[in-house]
Amino acid sequence: SRTLLILAMYRLGPPDEATRHHLMERLGKMYPAGDREANVLLTELLCYLQAPIAAEKGINLLTAALTQEEQLDIARSLRFLKVGWTLQTRREFFEWLLRAQAYRGGVNFTTFIDEIKADALKGMTDRELHALKDVIDAPIPTQVSTDSIKARSVVKEWTKDEVLSLLDERLQHRDFEHGKAMFAAANCFKCHRFDGEGGVVGPDLTLLSGRFSARDILESVMDPDKVISDQYAAVTVITTNGKAITGRIVNFGRNAIDINTDMLDPTAVETVNPSDVDELETATVSMMPSGLLNTLNETELLDLFAFLLSRGDRHHAMFDP
Repeated sequence: SRTLLILAMYRLGPPDEATRHHLMERLGKMYPAGDREANVLLTELLCYLQAPIAAEKGINLLTAALTQEEQLDIARSLRFLKVGWTLQTRREFFEWLLRAQAYRGGVNFTTFIDEIKADALKGMTDRELHALKDVIDAPIPTQVSTDSIKARSVVKEWTKDEVLSLLDERLQHRDFEHGKAMFAAANCFKCHRFDGEGGVVGPDLTLLSGRFSARDILESVMDPDKVISDQYAAVTVITTNGKAITGRIVNFGRNAIDINTDMLDPTAVETVNPSDVDELETATVSMMPSGLLNTLNETELLDLFAFLLSRGDRHHAMFDP
């Protein structure tokens, strides 16, 4: 029904004032919703209707979003909202924009972020422009901030047998959204895509359960060095002056070899001239960090594995209440 409402307004134009206020009231009671797709549509509708509540609630969704894609879906609508802002929510939006300028995307990604900023600036008052000049004019950061993912302490040194016994007995009544949050908390989205979201340094994990058993997946997480795919294997480059650089080659050109040395930071790249390479060999250690599950408690671990096994289907039987 929300999709049909959007389609109707696109084709027929904005509603009259009485209808607009009625829609804002009705939709406002649903916002935010319990899943990403609904929140994206509701943000788009409420910003189109210029509903004041979309500012604070939209910013809360934006700052809580786990992935770059989810954040962009919210921000692309918020840029057109002209009402309901406070200086604080405006500042939070432009602080997000500042971080987003260091995100990685396709060829036109930077242009898209610039367009979001330009559209947002058009809706601001002179007072807001003056008060927020520091963040609006701030230089673009050189790398993506990871402040949104809080460091987690070790909860338990899990063994394979302990986790397997849980997976055999407890993969019912799980929480899809909590599992997704754990996927983000373990920094998995930094390197891997899942259901269209995340990084591209490692393999896409969406269809993992169609090719591997829960045991296989567990072993690859707990012992990443056991089997390393040639496609994602790291290399060690020894230069003629004795320097050793270990990482994944992201560009092998005639005049330069670019090596990513940290999977969690796509900007961590060292460049070597091919003429300076003395040795190049496949590394025997995976770039994927070990011990990722040790920061999770039992509930978090089970929700994470249900998420991994779901192929992105939030209606899977594992998530039945």
